[in-house]
Amino acid sequence: MPISLNTMLALTTRFHVSVDGVDLGGWARCQGLEVKFNPEPQHDGGNYQYETVMPGAIKYTPVTLQRAINAADTAKVQSWLRERASGWIDAHASGGGGTAQISLFDAHAQKVATWTLRNVYPDSWKGPDLDAGTLGIATEQLVLVHEGFL
Repeated sequence: MPISLNTMLALTTRFHVSVDGVDLGGWARCQGLEVKFNPEPQHDGGNYQYETVMPGAIKYTPVTLQRAINAADTAKVQSWLRERASGWIDAHASGGGGTAQISLFDAHAQKVATWTLRNVYPDSWKGPDLDAGTLGIATEQLVLVHEGFL
């Protein structure tokens, strides 16, 4: 029995992303949901035999999303990027970064987990390398920077 297109999409787009209610569609790959606490060792007044660990600066990695280009979702991303770019140029209208929701779905389209990213901005978008001589899949990549999800 052949696999339907909807089933194939459900198996390949496991991450769904929205920013401030703007649906950016499903994504096949999501990298960078990571937090580093950066503990800092401290020595007490000349006693170098023992060290105390103190909290350091919490750092969040940029989130990189990838998927095959499709007309509907790619248009949504382009529209969101145009809106962010116009706000970027007119700093008085930018109003700060948005709030993103990244949801993970299983093979049965059931939500497994959701991460809420604070103060999200686009870092970069990369479209496909256009080469008619290759048989590769045209992909897009969106990188988001943020202030955290904890």
